[in-house]
Amino acid sequence: MSDLAQPPPEAGQQSGVRQVGGASNAGPRPLGRRAFIAGVAGVAGAASVVSRAAAVAPGASFYTPVGPVRLADTRTYAPYTSAYKVSWYRISDRIIRIQVAGANGIPKEANAAVISIAVIGNGQPGWVRATPAGQDSYVANVLLDTADPVVTNLATVKLSASGYIDIKGMNPNDVIIDISGYYTPTATKVRGGRLQLLPNVYRVAAGTPIGHYQTLTVAVPQVPTSAIAVVVNLTAHQTQAPGYVVAYPTGSAVPDAANVNFGPGETRAAGAIVRLGQTKGVPAFDVFVIGGGKFYADVSGYITGPGDQEKEEGLFVPVEPVRLLDTRRRSDVTLAGGKRRLWAGWTRPFKIPNGVLGFPRAVGGVVPVAGVAMNVTSTASMGPGFVTVLPAQTGRREVSNLNISRAGQTVSNHVISQASTAGIECYSLSGSHIVCDVAGWYVGSPRTATQGAPIDPDPPAAPLNWALNVPDMGLVNWVEPDVFGGKSVVDRGQSWHWTNTGLVGAVGASIVAFGHRTSAGGPYRYQHVLRPNGSLMYVYTADERVYTYRYVGYRITNASAWNILNAARATPGSTFSLVSCTGTRTQPTIQPSGSVVFRLISTFVLESWADTSPIID
Repeated sequence: MSDLAQPPPEAGQQSGVRQVGGASNAGPRPLGRRAFIAGVAGVAGAASVVSRAAAVAPGASFYTPVGPVRLADTRTYAPYTSAYKVSWYRISDRIIRIQVAGANGIPKEANAAVISIAVIGNGQPGWVRATPAGQDSYVANVLLDTADPVVTNLATVKLSASGYIDIKGMNPNDVIIDISGYYTPTATKVRGGRLQLLPNVYRVAAGTPIGHYQTLTVAVPQVPTSAIAVVVNLTAHQTQAPGYVVAYPTGSAVPDAANVNFGPGETRAAGAIVRLGQTKGVPAFDVFVIGGGKFYADVSGYITGPGDQEKEEGLFVPVEPVRLLDTRRRSDVTLAGGKRRLWAGWTRPFKIPNGVLGFPRAVGGVVPVAGVAMNVTSTASMGPGFVTVLPAQTGRREVSNLNISRAGQTVSNHVISQASTAGIECYSLSGSHIVCDVAGWYVGSPRTATQGAPIDPDPPAAPLNWALNVPDMGLVNWVEPDVFGGKSVVDRGQSWHWTNTGLVGAVGASIVAFGHRTSAGGPYRYQHVLRPNGSLMYVYTADERVYTYRYVGYRITNASAWNILNAARATPGSTFSLVSCTGTRTQPTIQPSGSVVFRLISTFVLESWADTSPIID
């Protein structure tokens, strides 16, 4: 199975791949003048026809796509020095301030913007965030690893009263900022510029191979012909070379922009709001690729046009950035019943705030929020995989919002997700910590939660080596493998993991470890003092788990491997047995004398396990 979610049966159709002939019409190159724009192919000048109907929620706004238009480029070498320094200036080597409202054709009344942030890596891990000018936050919009040459992400950011935003970095990285749309407050219902979330997320492109300088047309039959843009998550997978993906209206020229930047062999994703064209009467957009790879597209909603009905539903209310989920945070661990990060196949929900943090009060027990715009981060990832965000307790579909290429990776993506009456939930295929920072909410009714909360499976078995601690024995050492019988391990004073006897965390495993009692430091010297139902064993794994076992009793056998294993497996459940030599040549129960004739098998039964990954307050 791919490390990307597989397409559902009802995934949309797409046309074949087209070759764009020659470099003259190939579009921008990686790292070129416009190659870092991760913005959205917008609908310039799309009208929002305002009604004189009843008042709408305070702060409600409609969306107008633009450009994309470059607002800032901090690179100091030609031709970037003067080309884009029109509406921004430096506060420090880590902060720039950008005028959004009242510049570049954007009205002074605008109260929020959808921007792309491209950060050029300098070999250091770090973050970059966008906030209203003069304010700061603990959220981040772009996260970099040491090996990232460039990382892009979409961000929805509230504007200051004067129409400015600040872009702040942990380190002095160069950044490129482009705007793909803005929100304007309205006191009444509108026609165009409203987000309509689909009842399901649809995969409309499912791993289609696209070569270097090629274009793919993606049909979106799930949205009405009146839609002017779609909300989509774009993913490049198994990339062949450094490059990018740009999405734009079918039938238009390839724009000087990019939605996703990537290196070779990566899986990278970014949210976008892509202007629509048509193919054979069906709404569609084109995707142009530099570098080559496989392409996925998951559509979650669309933007209404000026010909649609006048409604309040789908208007956007920006808020100060607020963290609604952080699986590392003590309060979230408490809400999750002690669970910390998500292990493979786990799901974690969060509720929509009721009447606080800029969210509306519940009406009839339901908070009137149709969805949220947020930045979702996966960190401390356990392996390649993906994260899916969905309305809580509505049934997960095989689509992805975040894609992880390797263990330990930190990656984030802008997500617009529908809410349910139970909130929003995040699913992780391979496991990680999850952070959700919300920038605003959409007016409307949440989807009804129709299912029970997902049941998390047991975590996967923990690979060796393990740290072993039995306080009553004074035993603290390592459990290590050795396919040649364990002599090299036990002669170093450690515990040998008897090959093929199971791993910690595997359900029903009967694990056996062997150690010396009277040689190599005698780590099992006091094995005979264990107290039934009193002595405890702790096993610590490299992935920050601790397993607690309770001692239940012992058996003595001869040196036959078959008899030793049968004795260790005689106790039902998930067990861990310690084995050592014991007795004299004629009397097996004399303790703690040692010989190589008899074996003492002390068995512990699993009581509990706990995640020991760090908690933050």
